[in-house]
Formats: sequence, C-alpha cells, structure tokens
Amino acid sequence: MKHVFCLLIGAVLVGCASPQPEYQRPAAPVPAHWPAADAESGQADVAWRRFFIDEGLRATIAEALANNRDLRAAVANVQAARAQYRVQDAARLPTVQLQGNANRQLTRGGDPSLAADSRSVSTGLGVSAFELDLFGRVRSLSDAQWQRYLASEAGAQAARVSLIAETANAYLTLAADRSQLAAARATQQSAERSLALTRERLRLGAASALDVSAMNTVAQQARADVARYQGLAERDRLALQLLVGAELDEARLPAALEGKPFTLAALPVDAPAEALLRRPDVRQAESLLRAAHADVAAARAGLWPKLGLSASSGLSGVTLASLLNTPARALSLALDASLPLLDGGAARAGADQAEAQRLAALAAYEKALQSGFREVADALSQRQALAEEKQARQATLASAETSLRLAEARYRQGLDGYLSLLEAQRTAQSARQQWISASLAEAENMAALYRSLGGGLEEGSG
Repeated sequence: MKHVFCLLIGAVLVGCASPQPEYQRPAAPVPAHWPAADAESGQADVAWRRFFIDEGLRATIAEALANNRDLRAAVANVQAARAQYRVQDAARLPTVQLQGNANRQLTRGGDPSLAADSRSVSTGLGVSAFELDLFGRVRSLSDAQWQRYLASEAGAQAARVSLIAETANAYLTLAADRSQLAAARATQQSAERSLALTRERLRLGAASALDVSAMNTVAQQARADVARYQGLAERDRLALQLLVGAELDEARLPAALEGKPFTLAALPVDAPAEALLRRPDVRQAESLLRAAHADVAAARAGLWPKLGLSASSGLSGVTLASLLNTPARALSLALDASLPLLDGGAARAGADQAEAQRLAALAAYEKALQSGFREVADALSQRQALAEEKQARQATLASAETSLRLAEARYRQGLDGYLSLLEAQRTAQSARQQWISASLAEAENMAALYRSLGGGLEEGSG
C-alpha cells in the first residue's frame, strides 16, 4: 500500500510539473494588406438586411433562411454536436447510481432438518470507475468536443451565408433575364414595325422583295430571342424557388434588373487579419485545429498513470422491515492506479497520430485563410473594373439607341436603305444585352464580396 501511494504522489507531482501547452493562434500566412488600391477601411461586418436594400430581395432571403432544407440539416447537426459535447463533459463528474436488490434462496433435501430458506434485501448508492483527472486527459477530451461543437456552429453559419449569397445571385439572375426578355420583346416590336413598313413600301414599289426578306429575318430572330429568354426566366424562377423551399410570391420577384439598386454601393473592408477571421469557414477550421490540439493533450496525458475511484454505501437486511428498522450498513472505497508499461507502443503511437492530425488541421486552417484572402482580393480587384465597364456599356447603349431612332426616321423618309436600319437594330440590341450583363456582373460582384467577407450577423437570427 505504501508503494501505491508513493506512486500516486509521484504521478501528481509529475503532472503538476509538466502542464499541457496552451493553444497559440498560428500566424496568418497571407499578406498584411489587400492588393486592391481602392479597398476602403472600416467595419465590414454589415448585417445582411442592411446590405441587401431591395425589399423584395430581403423578403426572399428571409423566406429562404426559414425554409431551406439544407440549412435545417446544418442546424440539426449543430444541436447533435452540442449534445455530444454534453455527453463527453459529463465524464468529468462522477456518476452516482441508486441500486436495489432483493434475493431469496430456498434449499430442500430428503431430511427436513436440512431445509433452508435465506432472504436478503439491499439498497445503496455507488460510484464506479470514476477517473481522477490528474493530468487533464478527461478535461482535454471535453475541450476537444467543445471545439468540434463550435466548428459545427461555424459550419452552419457558413451554410447560412452561402444560402444568402446563392439566393441573392439567383434573384439577380432572374432580374437580368427578365430584363433581357423585355429588351428582346422591344426589339421584336421594332422589327415587326419595320417589317410592316417595308411591306408597305414594297406595295408602293419603293422596296424590293429582298428588303422584305431581310426585315422578316430580323423579326423572326427577335421572336426566337423572346422565346429563349422566356425559358431562361422560367428556369431562373424555378431555381430560386428550390433555394427558398416554398412557393414564391410574384409580387416580391423583380420585373427587371435596371431601375433600382439591390445592394449597398460600397462595402468597407478591414485589414486581412481582422476580415478573414470573421469568415465562418476560417472559424470552423480554427475550431477544428483547437480540437486537434486538445486531442494531442489528451493523448499525451494517456501516457501517464490513471487513477480510478470506486465507492459505494448501502443498507442490507433480511426483510424490507429489517432494512428500514435495523439495517446492516456497508461502506466500500477503492482506488485503482494503472500505468502502461508494455503495450507494444500503442499509447505512444496514439500520441503520434494525434500530433499528425493536428498538423493536418493546421494545414487546413492555413489553407482556409489563403483561400479566403484570394476570394476577397479577387472581388476587390474586379469591383472598380466592373463599375467602369458598366458606365461604358451604359454610354454605348445610349448612343446606340440614339442611332437606332435616327435610322428608323431616315428609313421611313426614304433617305437610307434597309441595311442601315438593320445594322442600327443589331447594334442597339447587342449594346442593351451587354449593358444588362455588365449590370448583373457588378451586382453579383458585390454579393460575392459580401460572401467572401463572411457575411454579417443579423440580430436575433445569427
């Protein structure tokens, strides 16, 4: 017994002399500044309801957050991870059990004097196999499970931000294709008017059948464009409905892309060290790194002696009445110490495996930072170029529409032939399509920047 207590005292002293190292956040392997010269400084953690300023878009996003099945699954996984943490954390406290037992044994033989009838009743409280956490093994396992819960929570937040961005992109794409559809219908109407005018000129002898055929070709092409954009708009609507997870209210859907802004015009961006650490995927990767760090601590603690405690206290009697009136009392207390000596290197291999997994988690965390930096840098670098392109496309569209009006007037007056009108119509149609595409690209870039910065938490729903 003296040797056992000496061993326990020595184990405690060794454990106190060699505490597990505290977690230190690794340095971010990314530049200290964004490459874009126009990156604005400031707090970028803007709630999505303030960033997306269009009422219809905000209502659609809110409905998607409430109904999307993938997001529901992510939230359920968070709840499961929290329950698993509670299971693991319960191991840090002893489990006390109430036990009861009633037994009767009847023995009969040929000689009646040898017959026996024995009865016993017992009850008590017991603690079995509770580990005294001298070296923090159980605490480290609990810390690891807590970090995994935080990782699942960050993963759910990442899914939430992705859903917001995907819903916004689907909404904007629907708006753009409806704008293209409206432009195609306007082109079809213009082409049909020109076709009717050319047929009238043919009747009067001022145009040829070739002119009519050429104008009819333009009109039929415009008709085909209308059908194509009708199909695209319907496909966009179905995709948006799938994201939302419910029937869409047409009153909330966009009629066109132009005419009103959908997002804030600018979004300030913090330095990389602050901006990237707000991203849910980076927080998820760091939580998994912290969990791996705790797993290493638990594996190393497993190399040292373990001390277990078992205890019980109870009452026993022959009958229930004797158990209540004159019970026999029993008390048991046992300490169990174990130290791995010859296990074929299994304990050491477990510690090496935990360290290797920590290094893998570290690499995943650094990769998450680098991927996040690239996404933000790409969005920032495109922002100014897309804004300038949209302005140029808008100016081109204005000039093309002016040229089309002049060409139509000159054609009606007989000053120019149909070729000039056809070229003006094609130019105006192409300019409008390019302007709508540039407007969509700029709006999607703002949504991508918001997503790459991790999105903002909405009060009461984050």
